[in-house]
Amino acid sequence: MAALVAVVAWLFFDCIALAQVIPASRTAPWQGNVGVPGGIPKRTNIYKNVVTDLEADPAGAKNCSSIIQSAIDKCPNGHVVYIPEGRFRVETPIHVGHKTPNVTLRGAGMGRTTLFGPNNNPIFTAGDASWPPPEEDPTNWIGITSGAVKGSNTITVGDSTKFVVGAPMAIAPNPLPVWAHNLGGFADTLRSMRVYFKVRSKTATTVTFDPPCPFDFSALHPTALVDSTPYMQGVGIESLTLDMSNSTAEIPIWFQQAWGCWAKEVEVKHAYERQMRWDMVVRCEVRGCYTQNVQGSGPNHEGIEFSYASWNLIEDNICNNAGAPPIILEEDITSSSCNVVGYNYVTNTDPSFWDLSFSHGSGSILNLAEGNVINNFEDDGYYGSSSYNTLFRNRISGQVRLKHFSDYYNVVGNILGDTWANTYETEVTNYWEQGIAPVYELGFPNIGNASYTGTFGPTDPPDYHALPNNLEDCQQLDRNAKATILRHGNWDYANKEVVWDNTISDHTIPNSLYLTAKPSWWGDLPWPPIGPDRAPMAGQIPAKQRFANGTPTPALAAGVTLDPRRVELSSHGGPGATPRSEQKFQTKWTKNKK
Repeated sequence: MAALVAVVAWLFFDCIALAQVIPASRTAPWQGNVGVPGGIPKRTNIYKNVVTDLEADPAGAKNCSSIIQSAIDKCPNGHVVYIPEGRFRVETPIHVGHKTPNVTLRGAGMGRTTLFGPNNNPIFTAGDASWPPPEEDPTNWIGITSGAVKGSNTITVGDSTKFVVGAPMAIAPNPLPVWAHNLGGFADTLRSMRVYFKVRSKTATTVTFDPPCPFDFSALHPTALVDSTPYMQGVGIESLTLDMSNSTAEIPIWFQQAWGCWAKEVEVKHAYERQMRWDMVVRCEVRGCYTQNVQGSGPNHEGIEFSYASWNLIEDNICNNAGAPPIILEEDITSSSCNVVGYNYVTNTDPSFWDLSFSHGSGSILNLAEGNVINNFEDDGYYGSSSYNTLFRNRISGQVRLKHFSDYYNVVGNILGDTWANTYETEVTNYWEQGIAPVYELGFPNIGNASYTGTFGPTDPPDYHALPNNLEDCQQLDRNAKATILRHGNWDYANKEVVWDNTISDHTIPNSLYLTAKPSWWGDLPWPPIGPDRAPMAGQIPAKQRFANGTPTPALAAGVTLDPRRVELSSHGGPGATPRSEQKFQTKWTKNKK
């Protein structure tokens, strides 16, 4: 009983601290609403061992695609298709359709089970998205008369006929609010700012959904986007390596139209372009994965990429020379919202590139980065705005770059910069050429340089509705990025002290914005690991420790059985860290290059 009281008291006071340090209107209810509901299931029922039961070739000489595909298609609900140690040739993609839910494709561990593709096909795809995209049909946009407020799980509409139980639903403002903006030729009437949910039930005029609405859209003429294709649910890929050395496939792993799905302890190496892509996904998870050494870099070589995505969790992963950027939550004109990127370690060949981004598209909102060890963070503003995102207790050794239209950011409890930093922030155009090295770059318009022509704002609120919808004509320094940012309790190398917001009296930084306590997978390392209230301020996270030890794979928990015919109880530590490529990415992009 005493323990329960203590937990309740901790949660109560932590919530009070959070409310005072960051106003609730600027954050989402991430706690309990991100990642696979109830956690990734620990499935123990093996349907087939593809070698001992189905005679798949573990030496890599014969194509195993049809054998693995047949096992997946026939796998009972909640069971596992097991691929033991070996190298397996996959010439056509293994696909899990949305009508084949609750199955797991599992190997014997990174570096022990390897799937390789000798052509330009993906290796694993899951889910079936609606085509054409639902947003292209005007009848799929349905006005909301009430309920689109923070904390609500139900909206009222004129007619709920088109809503499908178990399918996606999005809430979007119509048009964009004046503090958001589209570029790339897309008008602000395009409903690019969206939060996605799953329809749980409906009546003739109401729709109930999960998770709850994270933002008050009521004054923004909210509309609901309906989709006729139900989510694929409960599908996971685990404990194996995808070797793309001899493949030109654009995406080795591709999930679409998915709810509660995951990639766990998967290594992707030498991918030609992207590492993983997740489209139209809600409450999915990328956990304990190791992405490394892409074949190329630059535009269209992103790493772990989420688009049309909400309430997902990207946690405890290692990205080693794994894309540009290695983790991105929005691509092109798509929107991602309410996702959490937590406790990942990113090390990139080119230290001038950014490691994490919430926005290359338009409309990202309410995403959280917590506890990550990265170099640069950048929301690049290429296709438009991002808003109400949060950087919390991260070690960011490079810059925080929030390009134009990046408004209402929260930057709290981080350790920023390194010995190179000689300035807190600057408005000097092309500042690097003048020996200025700022911790923050705020409001500059271009992806790869720090030039601008003229200034815009600030206004209260930011008002972009009269600006053109293309980057070429939006070359001003946007002073709204600085005017709307909340910076509190960050230690940086330019000041060499903690910088507090003098309008916020509370200097107690919560341990986490999405975890209630130290997670079970954390081990013996101190938690929380990072922050000006910690000693040392930039402590170790498990992903970085694994990388330093040359064992990127999280240890297999004692007692876990991967295959009943072959019990695997010891740690299946993955391959040693591959030395980073010496290839250098061109650091000077032209100002309008994607």
